[in-house]
Amino acid sequence: MMRQRNGKEKASRRKQKKKQKWLHSIEDMIRGVDYPVRYFGSAKLTGPESTKQSGQICEQQQSKIKSSQKVPEFRLRISSGGVDLIDKETQKSTCSYHIQDISFVSRDKGNLLVFSFISTDRKLGIKMCHVFKAHTRNQAYEACSTIAQSFEVAYQQKQEAKNNGVLTDDKP
Repeated sequence: MMRQRNGKEKASRRKQKKKQKWLHSIEDMIRGVDYPVRYFGSAKLTGPESTKQSGQICEQQQSKIKSSQKVPEFRLRISSGGVDLIDKETQKSTCSYHIQDISFVSRDKGNLLVFSFISTDRKLGIKMCHVFKAHTRNQAYEACSTIAQSFEVAYQQKQEAKNNGVLTDDKP
């Protein structure tokens, strides 16, 4: 005889399945996961339709790079704290983006090696689109998925801190 599940059991199973779909363990996400990338640069976003603009910026940055410049290589370290851009030669972090300041991540539909994310500079009050090129399509997919996972892990950490009575500051 087949057992019927109630609503709570179904919801619990869905949560477990969702957790199993992530690429990395929570411990890895806290430490950080590295991806080799080429950094195409960033551009300021204007207006309310920043997700549409990010696609245009991806195309613009790619055409600039194709025309003249050598594209610098970096390691993109993604963790529950945020994203760091680490210079391949010096091994130093050149830019750091707190997870609370990242609002959008996406692969370019025209070139599946290219992906971008949008960050907010709170001091200047502007949004920037940062464009990267992975070595393989799979790495681009994984980098985007890992940034998405970092949102989830950061949220879980914040909830645990609240549940344990630890006060957290919402600002980075």
